[in-house]
Amino acid sequence: MQADLWQSIRNGSNTAMKTLYQDCYQELYAHAFRILPDKEKVKDILHELFCDLWDNRENLSEVVQVKAYLKTSVRNRVLKQIKQDQQVEKIENQPEISLLKEYAYEQLLIESQYFEEQKLQIWSAINKLTPTQRDIISMKFYQGLSYESIAAQLQLKPRTIYNHVHMALSSLRVGLKRPSSED
Repeated sequence: MQADLWQSIRNGSNTAMKTLYQDCYQELYAHAFRILPDKEKVKDILHELFCDLWDNRENLSEVVQVKAYLKTSVRNRVLKQIKQDQQVEKIENQPEISLLKEYAYEQLLIESQYFEEQKLQIWSAINKLTPTQRDIISMKFYQGLSYESIAAQLQLKPRTIYNHVHMALSSLRVGLKRPSSED
C-alpha cells in the first residue's frame, strides 16, 4: 500500500503526499521525540523532511519499505540536529562568548555615546574653519578633486589651495585633539 503511495508521490500526486503525511506523521513524531525531546525541533525536522520529499519527488528512488525509509531519514536528521546543537553549545559555553553576550548591550551604548561625542567634536572643528576652507576640504576629500581642479574651479592658484588645505588640516587637528587627563 505505502509503496503505491510512494510511486504516486514520485509521479507528482498531491493527494498521495497528503495521505503519506497523515499516515506517518504521528509515528515519525514519536520516533524522533524519543531521540530528541524538543517538540519544536522535531516538528521542524518532520516539516523539512516532507518538504524535501515533495521538492525532490522526481529524483526519489523506488522504496518498498516506506515507513522504514522515513524513520531512517528522520533519525539521520535528528542526529544531525543534535550534532549542530552540541556545536552551538560548545561555542556558547566558551567564556569569551558569554562575556560578549553580557557586555554587548552596555558596550554598544558606550560606543554610541563615544561616536556621538566624536561627531559633535568634528562638526565643531569644521564649523571653526572659514567658508573657503570648508569648501576646499569638501572638494578635496569628499569629492576627490585634485588641487589643480579645485584651483581651476575657484579661480585660484594651486599653491593657494595647498595653503588652504594645510591651514584647514592644522586647525582640524587642534580642534580634534582629545583633552589630556592633566587638564
